[in-house]
Amino acid sequence: MSKSRTAVKEPNDVLYRLKRGLAGYVSYLAACEMNQAFSEYVLYEPILRILTARGYTVQCEYECPGTERDGPGDKKRLDFYAIGHSLSLGIEVKWAKSESPKINNDVEKLRALKAAQPDVCPLLLIFGKQSHLDSLQLNEPELSERGKPRIADLGKTRYGCRVFELKRKKARK
Repeated sequence: MSKSRTAVKEPNDVLYRLKRGLAGYVSYLAACEMNQAFSEYVLYEPILRILTARGYTVQCEYECPGTERDGPGDKKRLDFYAIGHSLSLGIEVKWAKSESPKINNDVEKLRALKAAQPDVCPLLLIFGKQSHLDSLQLNEPELSERGKPRIADLGKTRYGCRVFELKRKKARK
């Protein structure tokens, strides 16, 4: 008998489902020879579906509080802002095309969100090939991993997902 996921508390349940769902979804797209279209934007629809299926109210391209514009144009935006289960989640998504993805802007937005909304759970979802995820180098001590990576091992290229939470900097004594 398999362990029931219904007993798992949020956000752990939805994060597990996001990792598992995205790994399977992209493996499916690879089987359909859609590799040319791969970018983080291909992940948005399944992320939105999983979050809403789990009872979250979701805003995509959420205007990030506490950020300044670098010049003319829109304010910086988070990929997802989700409310549900007495939680608020701010989610940035990154497709790792190497073991050292550029996450500075993503982390900056998550820091600004956390400063403006201290109770939010700021998350960085990193997706990519298993080879990139296994040797991931983020160089951000404020990020700590939530749960185990999930990899779709279907015999060809292995795709997977890891989720990191931005923790508060510890006050100096």
